[in-house]
Amino acid sequence: MTDLIVFSSILFVAAFFVAWLLRPDLRAWIEKPKYGFQANVQSYDQRQKAAGKENS
Repeated sequence: MTDLIVFSSILFVAAFFVAWLLRPDLRAWIEKPKYGFQANVQSYDQRQKAAGKENS
């Protein structure tokens, strides 16, 4: 049973990797949350800098 789980996991990883290599739109979809998070962090940092300048 363990062998079945391991081999099926390896198969899914390989299939996902091939799809990731061949489909740029899939890559963009997968990485979209990362870029949204980065934009939110940058926006937060800019607001904190602006707030700090107003309090000085």
